[in-house]
Amino acid sequence: MGAFIEADIGKLEGFVSQSAEAIKEFQEIKTKFNEINSTLLSSWSGHGAKAYKSETDHILEKIGSLKDVLNTINDEVIKSVIDSYNQLDNDLAEFNRNPVSEK
Repeated sequence: MGAFIEADIGKLEGFVSQSAEAIKEFQEIKTKFNEINSTLLSSWSGHGAKAYKSETDHILEKIGSLKDVLNTINDEVIKSVIDSYNQLDNDLAEFNRNPVSEK
């Protein structure tokens, strides 16, 4: 007889909710970083300031948006897994209520 296997999709659902927190925190860090840079560059001029601004702009561009990355993972992967699991669970529940007899 086969062993009962339980899938805990709570971890996946937790990842989705934790993503929202991570996105918020990451945006707060970027906002603070931009504030610090603005303050620094408001009192700094010349080639060094231009080079610094160019470098920090480049860094921010490469960092991109954590929101976009996590939303893609959540919307295209995690949501699909959760939806598939829930559909399978519903299908199995229906089968258990109305099993089909083999002929």
